[in-house]
Amino acid sequence: MIRKRVLIAGGYGAVGAQIARILHDRHPDLELVLGGRSAGKAAPFPSNRVHTVVVDTHADDPLIHAGENITLIINAVNDLDDRLLVSAVRRKIPLIDITRWTEVFQQAIRTVDSEELNAPIVLSSGWMAGTASLFAMMLSKSLQHVEVNIHALWSLQDKAGPDSAAFMDRMSVPFHVTESNTSRLVYPMTDPVKVQFPNGYTTPCYRLDTPDHVTLPQTSHIDSASFRISFDSKVSTYALTGLVKIGIWKMISGERFKPFRRKLLYNPGTGSAHHLVIQLKGMDTNGNVVERKMTVSDPLGQTHMTALGAAVQAENLLLMSTDEPMAPGIYYPEHLFDHRMDMDAVTQFFTQYGVQVSYS
Repeated sequence: MIRKRVLIAGGYGAVGAQIARILHDRHPDLELVLGGRSAGKAAPFPSNRVHTVVVDTHADDPLIHAGENITLIINAVNDLDDRLLVSAVRRKIPLIDITRWTEVFQQAIRTVDSEELNAPIVLSSGWMAGTASLFAMMLSKSLQHVEVNIHALWSLQDKAGPDSAAFMDRMSVPFHVTESNTSRLVYPMTDPVKVQFPNGYTTPCYRLDTPDHVTLPQTSHIDSASFRISFDSKVSTYALTGLVKIGIWKMISGERFKPFRRKLLYNPGTGSAHHLVIQLKGMDTNGNVVERKMTVSDPLGQTHMTALGAAVQAENLLLMSTDEPMAPGIYYPEHLFDHRMDMDAVTQFFTQYGVQVSYS
């Protein structure tokens, strides 16, 4: 029997290495190939089922050294020119991509549309590898005309890779949100909503451009979706909103000031919990207004929650019956409910790794 092989691009990184460890420990028959730009780099943990290869997303063909019989690719590194994406599509290999902010996410859709597609492509670049959207879809089950509001608390002491802070470079760029099936232009770090997070911290949350508010309203029963963020330092939060509001952030948006922008909000520490609050309002089958709330907290932080989000989607694809494979096409994390991903099983997957999930 040929062993399934999963390639993780960015497999040495903060998120990629955790994805590898989760899948390795859950699937003793799985072979993992970790890709990075450096040749001969040691794997992040010892195992005869873990190998390393060169995968350079700047190369013309990033997968040229990946080897044969790759079952699935998980991309955990920026692919700004879609080179890894195209390499996977042309090799007919299923791909899960967790790295794209909205503009590059939409670029990927255009790129895939111009190619002949023979395998599923899961664009999982919503918050924490689509974890927020996945739970929002779970929470909205059985309702219609749903309004989804996702709030995240970012800890400045959390572990983070450099790609995870790329959203800060989009703080001066307006974006569209869907409200009651109508698109509206908004600006980052505006329209504050006060939210209490599971750790008791109460703070205003501000709009942020993530793919969640693009993908969720494409589901027939969701009319509106928004994403907001705050930081666990009120000084940093108010400083950032002030810089954005008076236009200074736009003035320092180029490469020259990138170190300054990173210094303000990207000083990764040894680790801290990551919290989500998902609130929604919809109508049940009797036409009654229903409000629901879910909190999701990962004591091991945002890199761990991201890795779990990628791993649960990878497992869903890996365990899919060969008699009923997922059809070629573009998918989002919330689409996986249409492919036998069970709500209770998803929750159990996260909770067994210490993530705290509550409903009300």
